[in-house]
Amino acid sequence: MARILTEESSLTRKRKALEKETNTLRTLLRWEAGLAGALVITGVVVYFVSGRDTLFWLGIAAAIFFLAHYIRIRQNSREEKIVQAGLRGETEVTRKLADSLDNTHYLFNDLLVKMGRTSAQIDHLVVSPKGIFAIETKNWRGHIEGEESEDRWTQTKEPGKPPIRVFNPIRQSQRHVEILRGALERAGIDWPGIVSVVVFLSPRTTFTVHHAKTPVLRPDAAVKYIAEYQSDREYSEEEITAVVNLLMRSA
Repeated sequence: MARILTEESSLTRKRKALEKETNTLRTLLRWEAGLAGALVITGVVVYFVSGRDTLFWLGIAAAIFFLAHYIRIRQNSREEKIVQAGLRGETEVTRKLADSLDNTHYLFNDLLVKMGRTSAQIDHLVVSPKGIFAIETKNWRGHIEGEESEDRWTQTKEPGKPPIRVFNPIRQSQRHVEILRGALERAGIDWPGIVSVVVFLSPRTTFTVHHAKTPVLRPDAAVKYIAEYQSDREYSEEEITAVVNLLMRSA
């Protein structure tokens, strides 16, 4: 079984942040609803008694805050569902990698690698005697199509709907690889074997990538690709340890 060195992901942190914000907003809603109701009712009474409408308009302002926070909670709820779906996909990839690879493989999840002023947030990174595998995962739906060399691809979420332009995940992963390679070189580590892999998580997603040299796979195929990868160079335990120690300082 592969050794998992980092567990928490950016999606996990995002989910926690959304939950915290939603709980805070729900508490505010109760206060705002009571305050808005009290101010409006009191304001109406005061207006008929004295002709002053300040309290009434304060109540309207409180009601506007209530509505804005209610809308934000609804938005958070939709976003949490998207994040949760992404987390399920990431967890599936982590589990399959850990179960299928032996203990000579080290697995990092959501790893931030810095090189000078640039950085790369890598979804999954496997360090092994056969090389390093940088995995970019996408939880996109619909049909994805594009050329490996293009900056953007098209995503058609539903039949009959116009396609939208999305960033090319191969180019994104290749950029991550270059930053990682630069960080290793800066640390004096000679490791030419870094492989970029793109994984589409949803089984309902279809994709057509023209002239692709970078593997674009589903989770099971990606795990098999890494497990069966034939490398021109075998990296020693000392070399692997040096890389793992460096990356642990970034984790």
